Amino acid sequence: MTGPGGTSPEDSSAPRRRIGPYEQSLRESRERVEAAERERARRRRRTRVVAAVATVVVAAGVGYGAYRYIGQRDVPTSVPTVAAQPTSCAKPVKVRVAVAPAIAPVVGAAATALAQRPDAPCAAFTIDSEEPFSVAGSLAGAGRPDAWITDSSVWIGRANAVSRSSLAPTEPFASTPVVLAMKDDAASALGTRLGWADLLGGTVPVRIPDPNRSAIARNVLGVAAATLPVPRMRSLVTSSAPTAGGGVTLDGLAQARSGAAVVSQAQLVAWNAAHPEEQLSAVAASEGAPPLEYSLVPLTTDDAKAGLVKALGAYLTSSATQKLLQDSGFRTASGDPKDPSPLYGEIRDAAAPSSATLAGVFSLWNASARKTQALIAVDVSGSMLERTEGATRLAVVQKSTVRALAAVSPTAVASLWIYSLHVGNRADDYRQLTAYAGLGVAKSLTALDSAVTGLDTYVGGGSGLYDTIAAAYDRAKSAWRPGFTNTLVVVADGPNEDDYGLSLDLLKKRLAAAKDAKRPVRIVVLGIGGRADAAAMQQVVSVTGGQYISTRTVEELQPALAKALGG
Repeated sequence: MTGPGGTSPEDSSAPRRRIGPYEQSLRESRERVEAAERERARRRRRTRVVAAVATVVVAAGVGYGAYRYIGQRDVPTSVPTVAAQPTSCAKPVKVRVAVAPAIAPVVGAAATALAQRPDAPCAAFTIDSEEPFSVAGSLAGAGRPDAWITDSSVWIGRANAVSRSSLAPTEPFASTPVVLAMKDDAASALGTRLGWADLLGGTVPVRIPDPNRSAIARNVLGVAAATLPVPRMRSLVTSSAPTAGGGVTLDGLAQARSGAAVVSQAQLVAWNAAHPEEQLSAVAASEGAPPLEYSLVPLTTDDAKAGLVKALGAYLTSSATQKLLQDSGFRTASGDPKDPSPLYGEIRDAAAPSSATLAGVFSLWNASARKTQALIAVDVSGSMLERTEGATRLAVVQKSTVRALAAVSPTAVASLWIYSLHVGNRADDYRQLTAYAGLGVAKSLTALDSAVTGLDTYVGGGSGLYDTIAAAYDRAKSAWRPGFTNTLVVVADGPNEDDYGLSLDLLKKRLAAAKDAKRPVRIVVLGIGGRADAAAMQQVVSVTGGQYISTRTVEELQPALAKALGG
């Protein structure tokens, strides 16, 4: 008896050959893959991927590793950590592109593929995965990339207001609809109750990002406001706003007892591709929602770089990239992606909510959102001029600081100080660059961006860390704001180096005497690259119930700083 694969093992008359360890391991790998596919069959994974994998395993004998490689290549799930070097030239121009997170892996894969072409532009494209809200608020100086891929034209207006530029929206090259991600058993239990009022106003907790900072949340809450009763909308916002950030993660959702998350189809596709054992189902609301629309916005004023950005834009509309986009859950000019599987409901687009509706949503949200007032003191001692990969430590800190400030909630208030020996007007070890101001005001962000961009004019000398902490704590306490988390955030590149200022013991005594339970100020110290005196900083922050965070590299500063600012 024979089957599709040739002679059956039960046919004892068939000629036999010796199977070596390597081939045996391949067969075992194949069996594991097939078993896993049968287990996931109820989730209706795409059969074309399974067939392709099986063909490769049988014909080429490359085992399970090939399966994983093929899957990742069809749906990119991570951003390249280094710029792809083109084969067309020896000394490429470095071009930095800030890209909305959901599409960043695909853009990274496209940039890598473009670099491998014999006619590739002479460019090394670095892809930075950045929330569009954050990029829009940090284009005035140190945080400005050469190009930007945003997920909504609404952020263009924010960028123009903060950076005082005149950027214009460009034609989107891709879009993706909005869905809810949840476990399959929870999704199947919904039945026909698929309106936004059912999905957002029920008993299932839904992860929703801050609509001030997320196009998805703007679109969903704006549409839902038309059908969700005001009391239920208020309840939803009250439970979501205090812990919401600028984006939503699907981590842990597959293991949670219940829950859902508002995401794009592309984000869900990428999650399922990267987590085959934790796949989530898609639920489409009956009213629909406006999709996310991705466009490339050139920012560089360098003519040579502008041409390279244009070449990348052209490749993003090529047939190869459009197929990659469609496989990853994006719509393109040449076609739409397959619906997520399983999908409950029908994916529909809705019109954008009105300005009046959004204003009501923002008012409710901001009333419940957590609020932070922070004094940020940044180290500008001479060690900041040392180079890290491709830039000085100061340059990385500048970019990280403006992006972190632009990423936090617009309800936050911040002031910026710098410190090094005798940097102040009266030979103090500290200097105020900007007074406390709301980050929801474009003028305030512009002032902060400009101040951070100009930090290189102050760099030099040693670190007057202890005197700075004492003075900054006094200032934060005197400016204490009720209803806010009042914080002093210190970015430290090394230990205290002022032998004539406060000692560690005197600093601790001074903080203990100044501490006021009725006007609490929390101290957070961010040590860069392990240079700070961790033991001393632990003692300092413990006086006020604060926190010391050590980042292994300068590049890790941005997320840590954003978190310290309540981001």
